[in-house]
Amino acid sequence: MPTEEKRGITVKVDAELHAEVKQYIESHGMTMAEFVTLALQDELHPKFKTKEDMGNMRTLAFQVPDDLFKQIKEYLQRNNMTQKEFIIGLIETELERDMTERESVSDTQTDDSEQTEEDTGPEETAAVGDFEDDSDEDESEDEEQGFTMGM
Repeated sequence: MPTEEKRGITVKVDAELHAEVKQYIESHGMTMAEFVTLALQDELHPKFKTKEDMGNMRTLAFQVPDDLFKQIKEYLQRNNMTQKEFIIGLIETELERDMTERESVSDTQTDDSEQTEEDTGPEETAAVGDFEDDSDEDESEDEEQGFTMGM
């Protein structure tokens, strides 16, 4: 696998921000190059849509248990995300999964109905009178469950 050419970027940032970044990369087991690369990619190719991309905005509000809220806050801090980015990402992922699943089911149903139409013919169609009369056994089982059929 050929290695990609690397180029350097040198920047000066406030000492406070530098300390925050240093703590972050150490706690995440990252190098400064990995961190800067991720930050630049996120800025240039955002995973989440901006307000301008989203059109009219609506508010979605809900409450969660305190323990879950604390877990979410820790997750957001570890992953440098906002609550809004996190929730929108979850919603978009689930909607995409649901759409893919529905398309898959729809395709399967279409394939099944085409197969059924091709497989059935006059020789496979049975008239009601073609079956033996086992009605005594069936009626007693059905009556136990509250079902009856009259003939």
